[in-house]
Amino acid sequence: MLWIVLLFLVPVQSLKPVILVPGALASRIEAKLNKSERSHFYCSKTSDWYTLWLKLQSLIGPAVNCWADNFKMEFNEGVFSNTPGVETRVPGFGEGHTLDYVDNFSYIHYFKDLVDAVMSLPGAQDGVSVRSAPYDFRYSPPSKECELYFDRLKKLIEDTYKASNSSKVVLISHSLGGLTTSTFLNTLSEEWKDKHIHAWVSAAGVFGGAIKEVKVLVSHGVINLPDFVSNRLVHRNLARTVMGNYFMLPRSPIWGKDEVILQTPKANYTTDNFEQLFADMGVTDGAEKWKTVRDASFIGDPGVKTYCFNGKDIATSASFYYKDQKDFPDQIPETVSGDGDGTVPADHFRCVTSGTAQYR
Repeated sequence: MLWIVLLFLVPVQSLKPVILVPGALASRIEAKLNKSERSHFYCSKTSDWYTLWLKLQSLIGPAVNCWADNFKMEFNEGVFSNTPGVETRVPGFGEGHTLDYVDNFSYIHYFKDLVDAVMSLPGAQDGVSVRSAPYDFRYSPPSKECELYFDRLKKLIEDTYKASNSSKVVLISHSLGGLTTSTFLNTLSEEWKDKHIHAWVSAAGVFGGAIKEVKVLVSHGVINLPDFVSNRLVHRNLARTVMGNYFMLPRSPIWGKDEVILQTPKANYTTDNFEQLFADMGVTDGAEKWKTVRDASFIGDPGVKTYCFNGKDIATSASFYYKDQKDFPDQIPETVSGDGDGTVPADHFRCVTSGTAQYR
């Protein structure tokens, strides 16, 4: 990702500060427990703050049951929340190296190379030139938690602008971070954006949603590990509780209403009949969860100079199908793959709707 730095930072007369908005699964989440009962006899009821995501050992063997019980969400009267006795927070907001790695062992690299590249440029200042804006990716608009995140992000931009001698900020987002950023920018006045934001760079933005979220909710969950290592259906059942997974589902008009996303011998499912898909999956509140977030994103004109980048020549899920009805939904469906960036098929790449946006 060094090319992003060179393209957007080096040509200007002074180094522009960067704020990073990560994608799904890339922010660390900490939890504190004060539960009235255990989900399993070997799970803790109480704890001080500890790493809930991502601590790799918590996903292995029986430990995954404890992790899933603490990570899952409740849904009551249209509102998503933690389950009783679970308090969560996102550490490292505003710091420079928060998003270097995804996991607690520093095994899964994320923004480290980009951060190191920016900090190696002349004039770079620690704690100013690169700042992270992680968030609890389980939540999405229109939640109160997301509104609070937008407030914190706005203040972070303002503080960074002041700390860098009134130098406008470059926002760099990845994947879900793009949809989050476009929705955030829509909440701000043109005057504020003209004053504080130099440009926004979206890498692999999922502006029309991600088709793999269908597989996540139907059969798989977000963790791709063998069943003997980590129970897939535990992950799948957890995924069905998480607000962000519904927010990332494919949506029209980028996905056509007659475009088959999942096929079984008895039904074809498109963005136009997700309600039926949820019912056939046995997720009784799935349709209500989907309706809560379906119209909460914004992909219109963000009001800032925008650059969108997507990869290519990577095998990417284009649709899914079951040969045998009895395998739906608990078995993993077959995948039809095509060209894309690993998340979004190439024929569904989109940038935000803007006269100033450039797509590459």
